[in-house]
Amino acid sequence: MSVFDRIVKIYKKLVNAICLAFESIAILSLALMFCAVMIQIVGRYFFRVTPGWTEEIARQLMILFSFIGMAIGVKNKGHIALSVFVDSIGRRPRLVIETCGKTLIVIMGIMMSINMGPFFTILRYNRLPGTGMPVGWRFVFPTAVGILIALIAAYQIYDHFKYGTDEEQKRKQLEDAATQGV
Repeated sequence: MSVFDRIVKIYKKLVNAICLAFESIAILSLALMFCAVMIQIVGRYFFRVTPGWTEEIARQLMILFSFIGMAIGVKNKGHIALSVFVDSIGRRPRLVIETCGKTLIVIMGIMMSINMGPFFTILRYNRLPGTGMPVGWRFVFPTAVGILIALIAAYQIYDHFKYGTDEEQKRKQLEDAATQGV
């Protein structure tokens, strides 16, 4: 194994550890969002009074959960893809198209970070009315998720050059799992 391959292996482990941390945050935000909505429902239907913070908290957690879901979708290659045309062409053009797609995802992640980041500094002194939370904090996670998406797509591009198309990679993973399970 070359030095470059070892560096890429460490890079992948680091990115996967960051993804695991973000997935934990997503699970926690989903649970907290559920609790906030339940408090709002109980307050509305049983006590005819709802706390003002529940709607804001649920909205902020939904934003957080959605952006982390985008990164998880890129990592698991679970995003929407129009594969009707790509499936009908040969291996080399498919590899070029998939690599170009991943390159666009890297660019999108970088642009997301560049365009979301300034909102944190611009809006950090504005406050949400129900909770008093700074509005700028809403843009911290999208900025971090943009960086994470770019990092994930970068090692997926490397995998395309090393292991082939997504379909070939999936087939190889299934074969490796089958040989390890025997």
